[in-house]
Amino acid sequence: MSKFIVFALVIATVCLILVNAAPAPGAQILDAQTAISKIIAAYNRYPGRSIVHPSEVATLIDPNTFVPRVYY
Repeated sequence: MSKFIVFALVIATVCLILVNAAPAPGAQILDAQTAISKIIAAYNRYPGRSIVHPSEVATLIDPNTFVPRVYY
């Protein structure tokens, strides 16, 4: 049984090495400014105003006293 486990580990190692050795296509390598520009462009494709949700009340329970504290 240990021969099968060793064989499976060798195959998994070879697969991982081959995947890491493959270079990414040139179109997928972006600098930070290009990535930010693409995110903003994708966000701006949706027309209309952004939805602003009202603030929510957060309740925290102190683990030492088990007394809930409410924060706004």
